[in-house]
Amino acid sequence: MTEAAPVPADASMHCHNCRSNVPAGAFCGNCGAHLAPRAGDGPAWLRAGVFCAAPHESVARPSLASTLLPQLSELTRRPFNMGLVLIVIAMAVLVELHLPGGLITVASLGLPLLLLIYWHRSGVLSDIPRWAVVTTVVLAVALAVGWVLITGDLVVSTAASPFESGSAGRRVLRDGLGVAEGGSILMLVPAGIVRLLWRGRRDSLTGFVIGVLSALLFTAAATLTRLAPQFVSAPIARTQPVQWLFFEAAVRGVAVPVTAACALGLVGTTLWFHRHREASRFGSWRVIVGLALAAVTVLGVYAVVGWADIEGVSQVQVLSWHVAMALVALVSLRIGLQLTLLHERTDPPTGAFLLCLHCRHVVPEMAFCPACGAADRAAPERSRRERRRVSPEGLVAQDDPANSGDTALWPGYAAPERIYTAARLTRQSPTPVLATWLVGMTVLSAIFIGLPALTVRPAPRYNCPPDCGTPMAGQPVSANPRFTAAGGLFSVAYPAPGSAYEVTTDDTGVTAKFTGGDGGELRLTSQRATEQTARDVAKDFIAATFPTARKSFEIPNAMVGFQPGYGEVDDVFPLDLDTSFTRMRVIVIVAVKNDLALIAAATGPFHEFGPKFGPGRPSPANVQIAEDMGRYVNSFQWKGDPPR
Repeated sequence: MTEAAPVPADASMHCHNCRSNVPAGAFCGNCGAHLAPRAGDGPAWLRAGVFCAAPHESVARPSLASTLLPQLSELTRRPFNMGLVLIVIAMAVLVELHLPGGLITVASLGLPLLLLIYWHRSGVLSDIPRWAVVTTVVLAVALAVGWVLITGDLVVSTAASPFESGSAGRRVLRDGLGVAEGGSILMLVPAGIVRLLWRGRRDSLTGFVIGVLSALLFTAAATLTRLAPQFVSAPIARTQPVQWLFFEAAVRGVAVPVTAACALGLVGTTLWFHRHREASRFGSWRVIVGLALAAVTVLGVYAVVGWADIEGVSQVQVLSWHVAMALVALVSLRIGLQLTLLHERTDPPTGAFLLCLHCRHVVPEMAFCPACGAADRAAPERSRRERRRVSPEGLVAQDDPANSGDTALWPGYAAPERIYTAARLTRQSPTPVLATWLVGMTVLSAIFIGLPALTVRPAPRYNCPPDCGTPMAGQPVSANPRFTAAGGLFSVAYPAPGSAYEVTTDDTGVTAKFTGGDGGELRLTSQRATEQTARDVAKDFIAATFPTARKSFEIPNAMVGFQPGYGEVDDVFPLDLDTSFTRMRVIVIVAVKNDLALIAAATGPFHEFGPKFGPGRPSPANVQIAEDMGRYVNSFQWKGDPPR
């Protein structure tokens, strides 16, 4: 920070914003406004150019450290940035090692653990009653687990019908956005209950900490619960592509926690906001409107990310939307913090002096630093007590606890022109912070990975005989009804009424939703080939319905209606944050004749076949609906084909 010119202690100025006489300086110590406004400073009620918790930054600067740790100085926040880098490095290593359990643990708990370490070491948590912290933790975790258990399969059961359009799309938007917005509203409950029970002094940063704590624990518990199947599926996920693991880490480990922390931090800040006793002079309606707009913006953020999760867009687009919305939430939170710190109730000036945490000048203890404009409330009470122990150089008693090797000399500003002795500003060493985080993550990873690993069963072993099974195809379909397209271009058999299928038809074919077992969906349809090969048609069909699909293997000797064609089996790893983890398997087989492509496609949850599930013999299909699919693939007939 630029060295401020000394100001005589007895000089005063009239603030045109709050209409009071205050010590002369760059900022009003009463309301924080510029005492000598310049062009470009913006309105005094927002003071957008100087952030109250980090005067060297503007309000619009999306700095993660100064936003999530507004009570600390720039020097103290540096190890936090190193901790963020360590989280990213840890996730990158786990992605390369294909360790989804460790990735989920770090992505879910990395940021909450880092913040808890910081809050504890800096004294932030000591300013909040223990009952409030415990209540927030218990309610956030309990509500998150309950919400996931209730809604975990709601969206995936609808989104697993990708072949439908129109009504299915509306159901996805309705249910998917309902789950996303419902979860965001449910996150408000812990902070709301604590606020109702609160009887002590209110200040915005107390509510901010409670809101951030509630959000991070809610999202962590929800993520761990939703992705619990990955802990027991396999210690090493060799089948999951690195690309998918990377996007999962970026979304779940960075974007989602930051968005949730900003959203609930803003809500908590607003709930604990106590307006200044002279709020009418500061334009309180602007503050209320500003906070309301920020809150609406955050709710809109959750609607956008909920839409991105369920719309079926590519992973790059999903990540882009999440990052963009996290930045919007971050700036919205900074605006909310700025408004509340500028306009909340403060203690009257005491006439004492203290060392400013940011510009490192000894200044009069007021609501705002006259030199840099930092809010006095943007610091833990322990820090303020330490920084109040200031004395002119040479006038400190030898037995004063501040007169030791922990003291330093500091210049005065808006104070008598002399050098002052005060406690050294605490610098957070990165070593204990990062070491504590590493130990904590190691212990948590051992719990969340080691214990489920004990329940992992070895892969089934086949012995033929007796585990030879029966072929998956070859069951008669003559008893099933047939669909005939307009003009008789093709016909195909489909499941009979009363079977475990819900059948719908349209002009292009049949959609049969499997309602038994694992569920799934079968699509028997057609489209003009327009001189494309069967392979090209299949690729285009998969790209349109499953943009994030990854090819597992190609089906040899694929046939549709006994016409040689092309077939492939794909895996889809959904990135929908509001559903339980389900690996999807997609089978698409296409054949072309008379420039008409006939397509048989099936999708359902991946379920490895074994002696006790499936046809009883090894098969790479590994999706239950494939056992029925074979009955209908070769029932296709083009126009003019001889009867079979």
